[in-house]
Amino acid sequence: MKIIRSAFKGWFRGIAAAAAAAAWIAAPVQASAASEPAAAAAVYAAGGAYAADSFEEAGSIVYGVMKQAYGTSVTVNYTGDTSDLAKQLDKLFKQVGSKDDYMRFVLKKMSWSWTSTRNQASITFKMEYWETAEQSEYVRKTAKEAVDSLVKPGMTDRQLVKAIHDWVIGRFAYDYSLSSHSAYDGLAKGGSTVCQGYALMTQRMLEAAGFDSRIVYGDSKGSKHVWNLVKLGDSWLHLDTTLDEGGAAKPGTAYLLVSDDAISKDHSWVRSEYPAARG
Repeated sequence: MKIIRSAFKGWFRGIAAAAAAAAWIAAPVQASAASEPAAAAAVYAAGGAYAADSFEEAGSIVYGVMKQAYGTSVTVNYTGDTSDLAKQLDKLFKQVGSKDDYMRFVLKKMSWSWTSTRNQASITFKMEYWETAEQSEYVRKTAKEAVDSLVKPGMTDRQLVKAIHDWVIGRFAYDYSLSSHSAYDGLAKGGSTVCQGYALMTQRMLEAAGFDSRIVYGDSKGSKHVWNLVKLGDSWLHLDTTLDEGGAAKPGTAYLLVSDDAISKDHSWVRSEYPAARG
């Protein structure tokens, strides 16, 4: 029997678009929808112990606990080959992150420890978040109310996305102290947050407006960075509310509804993991 501990910090720590920061992120294994239907997953309680005979099932259990009001711990009793357990747990971490963009970027830290034999392992996962479940619900409610206030008769999809873009820029300010990382921080803690918070709020508002959307992880201007993709009709397009904020009195539009080619002038990302934005 062996006991091993492994820990991964959250998707971001001190991420900045306009200031240098140390950060680490594990990108998702593959592109996915922004979230999974709630009915697709069984209900798993935080602090519980559940059996799994595959790492895919183990990942679904961990994700299920996270979806239940941001559960903070769960034990998975795995039966199967444990010879490559550390590598499989790395993949599981990425699997969980690929299921839900908002969850991926609101997760602050996931750590795990295990005891194992050749054919069995008891793995305990612990999670920390940038927001509480109540705070995330506040973000969702605020997003819905804001979108409802922005919709006007005869408005096109492009006009609505621009209104969402401008609302986020008008409400948020960039946190150059790099201490605030969530959409809730941008709404309730003096109105400042890093790009992570901008992208999370933009994501919730796009969802509230009925758009398919993604949060993109990559680099911009020498720093780790996140922004959004939105689907208009049959086309995906980028928008970066952080960089369009820019400290100006009037929202910029340089990164509003642009193609891969246009934004790649100062952004980079793993294109195979996201829908192509051809413009």
